[in-house]
Amino acid sequence: MFATLRSSAATANGSATSTVNQLLATIGKLRTTTDPEEREKLVTSIDASLAIQKLSQQALGAQWSKLDSKERTHFVALVTQLLEKIAYPNATRFFSSFQVEVLGEDAEGGRHIVRTLVTRPDGGAVAIDYILERTDGRWVIVDVILDHQSLVASMTSQIRATLKDSSYRGLVGQMQARLAQNGMRPSP
Repeated sequence: MFATLRSSAATANGSATSTVNQLLATIGKLRTTTDPEEREKLVTSIDASLAIQKLSQQALGAQWSKLDSKERTHFVALVTQLLEKIAYPNATRFFSSFQVEVLGEDAEGGRHIVRTLVTRPDGGAVAIDYILERTDGRWVIVDVILDHQSLVASMTSQIRATLKDSSYRGLVGQMQARLAQNGMRPSP
């Protein structure tokens, strides 16, 4: 059973809240859908709701400017594959029996924050805030704050630590190994 979604805010088409509601609904469908074509559509929908290129660029920091176009495309593809094969399945398990309540949407500069509360059946709860920016006329998620911890900051910290201890090639090798470990052949 997937999370029950309750919203205390209006979810007009095109709002940041509706983007988050759509993401959560899609994650729920992904857990129960077995048809490969339908699963691919759901994964594509999730990808489209996230600012994956921006996340990739931010995570690499100064290294991004040292990469050529082909290397940037490859890195974004690796990040996308890691999200699709590891993060999305983990999200479907995480949300599977929880209730998600949308508490509201706040504007801060050019960003909107959609605040949610995820409640477990045993009564425990965790706050999850989705940070969205308007890109190409639609809202995309640029960060997720889980119990006051930024997932983008965490990913950025891990990537930069790897770059400090290794190299860009070493980072890419680790990402490819992680994908292989999860039964996926990384894109060349």
